[in-house]
Amino acid sequence: MKANLLLKELLFKILKLRFRFLSLISPKYAAKYAIDIFSKPHFQKIRERERKFLNDANIIRIKNQPEDIILYETGNKAGKPVLMVHGWDSNPGSLSGIAYKLIELGYHIFALNVPAHGISKAKSTNMLETAIIINKILDNFKDMGTFSFVTHSFGSGAVSFALSESEIKTDKLAFITSPDKILEIFEEFKNTIGLGDKAFEYMLKFSENRFNREFEDMEISKVLQKAKFNKLLLVHDKNDKILPFHNSENIHNKNPQRSKLYPTEGKGHYRILWDENVINVVVDFFKI
Repeated sequence: MKANLLLKELLFKILKLRFRFLSLISPKYAAKYAIDIFSKPHFQKIRERERKFLNDANIIRIKNQPEDIILYETGNKAGKPVLMVHGWDSNPGSLSGIAYKLIELGYHIFALNVPAHGISKAKSTNMLETAIIINKILDNFKDMGTFSFVTHSFGSGAVSFALSESEIKTDKLAFITSPDKILEIFEEFKNTIGLGDKAFEYMLKFSENRFNREFEDMEISKVLQKAKFNKLLLVHDKNDKILPFHNSENIHNKNPQRSKLYPTEGKGHYRILWDENVINVVVDFFKI
C-alpha cells in the first residue's frame, strides 16, 4: 500500500514537471493536453455497497450517438420518477443509500451511468455533454410525469445546465454538494497540475469555444434561475475539500425562494452520501 502511494506521488510530480515544461515551450499543446486529462475520469472505484445496487437494478439503454445512454432502473414502476446523477470518478451505486430509502416511499428510481464512468465505454465527458443526455432522458420518459432529481457534485452541475436549457418542468432537486463557478474548478486544476498562465489562457479559450459559451455564463447559481423546478435542497459539508461550501451558499443566495441549505460538518465530499442524517434529510424532503 505504501509503495503504491509513493509511486502515485512520484508519477504526479513527473506530470507537474511535464506541464511546467510544456507550458514554456508550447502553451497551446499544453492547454490541449490539459483539457484531455481534465475531461477523463482517472480514479474510479466501485465499493461493495455500491455493487449490490448495480447488480440488482435493471439496465436500460436508450439509443444515442456516439454511445447508448445507460440507466439503472429500480423501485415502483407506478411511482413518481426520480433521476439520480452521480459525481465525477464515481458510479450510479454511489447514490444507492438514498435510492433504497426512496424506494421504500414508493418512488421509481432511474440512476444515470454518466458517460466515461461505470460500464460506459466512452473515455471522456463534461457537464454540458452530460446535460444534453439528461434532457434526452427526460424527453424519452416524458409520459411518466414530472421528474425529481437526486445528484452529487458533478451531477448537480450537469442537471442544472440541463434544466436551464429545457422547457420541461421538474419537481424537486436534491443536490448533495454542487459546484457553482466552473471557472474555479478550472483554476484549481491549473494549480494542481502546474499549468502555466499562458497555457491556461489557451485552455479557457479552447473550452469556451467547445462549450459555445463564456465562463461567466457557466455559473450554476445563475443558470438555475432559468430552470423550471419547484424546490431545491442543497446539502453540503462546511469542510468539503473537493468543492468548498461557498458553492452551495452562492446557489442558495441567488435562489432563496425555492431553495433550502442544509450544512453539515465532518461528512466530507463522498462520505456525506452515506451519512444517516443526510439520507434522512433527503428522504424527508421527498415526503413533503
